[in-house]
Amino acid sequence: MTESMKSFFEKLGKDEALQNKLKECKSPEEAFGVAKGAVDGLSFDDFTATMKKLNESLSQKQGELSDADLGQVAGGWSDAETAQIVSSTVTAAAPAAAAAV
Repeated sequence: MTESMKSFFEKLGKDEALQNKLKECKSPEEAFGVAKGAVDGLSFDDFTATMKKLNESLSQKQGELSDADLGQVAGGWSDAETAQIVSSTVTAAAPAAAAAV
C-alpha cells in the first residue's frame, strides 16, 4: 500500500463527512474522485487495487477482520496503529471498496 493510501485511510478514520461521501458513491470513478479530493498523490490504479483487495477480504468473511487480514489490507504494514486505523474505517471503506470493483 502506498503512502497516499495510508494517508487516505488515516483521514477516512477521522472524517465522518468523508465516510458519508464514500457511502454515497456508485462507481469506482466517483469513489476515486472523493478520495483524490481528500489526499494528494493518489492514483486511480492504486486506489482501485487497494479497495478491490479490501472488498475481497470483506466478501469472504463476516464480522471482524483477523490480524492477518488487517496485515493484508494494510499491504503488510503491521504497525498496530495502522491496523487500528484500518479496522476503524472498514465500515466506511466497504461501500467505496464495492464501488471500486
